[in-house]
Amino acid sequence: MTHASSVNSTIKEIFDYSKKVYCKQIRASEAAYHLNGTFDINVNSAKICFRVYKQLIDGNEFTRALSVPDMDYYLSRIMEENGIVQLQTSVKALWLHIDYYENKANVNLNALRKVAKKYEHISNKIETLESIDREFWSSVNNSLKLPEDLRRKRLESASAKPETIETAVQIFKRNPDVVAEVLFRANGKCELCGCKAPFIRKKDNTPYLEVHHRDPLSSGGPDTVDNALALCPNCHRKIHFGI
Repeated sequence: MTHASSVNSTIKEIFDYSKKVYCKQIRASEAAYHLNGTFDINVNSAKICFRVYKQLIDGNEFTRALSVPDMDYYLSRIMEENGIVQLQTSVKALWLHIDYYENKANVNLNALRKVAKKYEHISNKIETLESIDREFWSSVNNSLKLPEDLRRKRLESASAKPETIETAVQIFKRNPDVVAEVLFRANGKCELCGCKAPFIRKKDNTPYLEVHHRDPLSSGGPDTVDNALALCPNCHRKIHFGI
């Protein structure tokens, strides 16, 4: 394998230029010479990084690879920026490379196999979480269709402490009636800024608002209507990240 870069301070730049080359924002030769001049990276090694990125994105076999830490970084960025479907495609490309190289050189790429298995495991867990989320929102929509008095009667007898589901991380199994009641109360308007929901959900034609718990469930906050707000995405991000 070609160890194109194992320097943590430069791999971000290498990845960013790999992406620019793939998106045809810069020529590979120009990007390679820039990295060479700025970070003293071998021009041919830089070009290998660009090709590996392309094959990972396209899901194709590649014959030259990065160092194990750099491959780990590439997959982490691909997952962060492109999501689970692209991650699965990129992991498939990595397995193709592993099979190719092991058969050619009669070796075991154990460290690289660990990276492939790591992201394969993550993608499977994310898929499980997305399935749980789809099921939850289906329950919310069903709750919204209930008569108002029936939903509130169910809320009166519901536990304020949410169940947990063990996955790769611990998540809270939220009460869909709480979310439905808060959305009903908001009536399509953000409960912080008072503006209408910024758009309509494509899947069910309802105003898009996000339900936020004032006292986070992760800190022991109750899963109740009084502890929740329906917010536009901007206000929701403001509460979490704003001053």
